[in-house]
Amino acid sequence: MGEKEKMGNNKNSVIKKQRLGHIDIPLQRVHIELTNICDFNCVFCPKSVMKRKYGYMDKELAKNIISELYENNICEKITFHVMGEPTMHPDFFEILSHAQKTGIKVGLTTNGGRIGGRIGEQLLEYNLYQIDISLQTPDEKSFMLRKAGPLTFDDYRNGILKFFSAYHSKYKDTIFKFRFLNTRFHHKYLEKSIGKIDVISSTEQLRETFKEWMEYINGISNVEESIKQKALENLKKLVSYKWNVVEVCPKVFFETYMFEDWGNAFYDGKIYKALAGYCFGMRDHFSILYNGDVTLCCVDFNGNTTIGNLKEQSLKEILSSEYLKEIVEGFKKFKVIHPYCKVCLGSKSRVSSILKPIFSILALKTLKPFFYNKIKLY
Repeated sequence: MGEKEKMGNNKNSVIKKQRLGHIDIPLQRVHIELTNICDFNCVFCPKSVMKRKYGYMDKELAKNIISELYENNICEKITFHVMGEPTMHPDFFEILSHAQKTGIKVGLTTNGGRIGGRIGEQLLEYNLYQIDISLQTPDEKSFMLRKAGPLTFDDYRNGILKFFSAYHSKYKDTIFKFRFLNTRFHHKYLEKSIGKIDVISSTEQLRETFKEWMEYINGISNVEESIKQKALENLKKLVSYKWNVVEVCPKVFFETYMFEDWGNAFYDGKIYKALAGYCFGMRDHFSILYNGDVTLCCVDFNGNTTIGNLKEQSLKEILSSEYLKEIVEGFKKFKVIHPYCKVCLGSKSRVSSILKPIFSILALKTLKPFFYNKIKLY
C-alpha cells in the first residue's frame, strides 16, 4: 500500500461531522451506478419496469466523482451499486484502481454471477473494504427467479464459493455480506403479475438456509469447531419477520433482504400520495446514476428524484440547492416534499394512507431496534 493510500485510509478513520450544502457529512455511503445493464433478469427486480435507457458511466466522470467525494469527505465509503451489474462496465478495473489510489473506502455489490471466473481473478488484485453478494436465491428452485441465461445454480454457487475462498484467504479484513431474499411478507398484487415468489418465507426456512450456507462458509474459513457449534445454537434465535444482519464468523455477514415493491413501482392502480413519512435518503446516503444524475436515495431506480447532474454542476452546488434544503428540512419534520417521494411512500388504500405514515415513522425512528436484528452468532 502506497503512502497516499495510507493517508487516505487514516483520513477516513477519523470522522468529524461537517456540513456541505444542506446535508451533514460524512454520510455512511454514496451509491455510484457504473451501469444499469445487468446479465440477470430477476423477476423481483424493477429492471422490468425501468424506463431509463441502458448505458455506462463515462470513466472520466466516474473518476471525477470519486475524487470529489473523497476530497470533500462526503462519505465514509462509496458503493458501486444502484441498478445493473458494476463488473460489466468495460472500464471497471480502471475506475476501481482510481478509487483505491485516492484512499477512499470502496464497496462492491454484485449479483455474483461473474466472480467465479476471470472477473474474480482480477478482483484478487484489489483490497476492497466491503463486498456484498446479492445471493438472494440460495437454492436451485429459487434460482429460477433470476433468469440468468445458461448459468446453472451449481455453477453459480460454486463460482461464488470459489471466489470467496480465494479472496477471504488473501484479505481477512474485507467485510463480506451475503444477501438473501426474505419473502416472509408477500405483496399479493405484485405476485399477481409476476407469479408466486417463495424464497425465505418462514422462520424454519430462514434457519435451514442459514445453516446450509454457514456450513459452506465455515468450511472455507476454517472456523474452529467450538465457534461453529455456538453459531448453530444461536441460529435458533433468528426469526423471519425481522431484518436480520447476522455475523456468522468474523467479517462475514448474512443479511435477509425484505421482498419489496420498490416504492409501488409494480403497482398500476391508484396511489394515495403520502403527506407524511420518513426516509434515510440524503441522511445516510444518496445515489449517482450512470449519466451523472444525483438522486435522493438508492430505491429510486428510474431517476425520478434527480436534483442535479454532475456533468453540469459540482456536487457541492447540487447539495446546496434550495430545493434540496426544502426536501431535507421536510423529512426532519416528517413532511414529504418531493412528488415522487409522495408516490414511493404512498398507499394503495385510503385507510392505509392514514396508517402507513404513522407506522413508517415509528418503524424507522422508534421500532427499528425491534425489527432490525444485528447479532453475532459465534
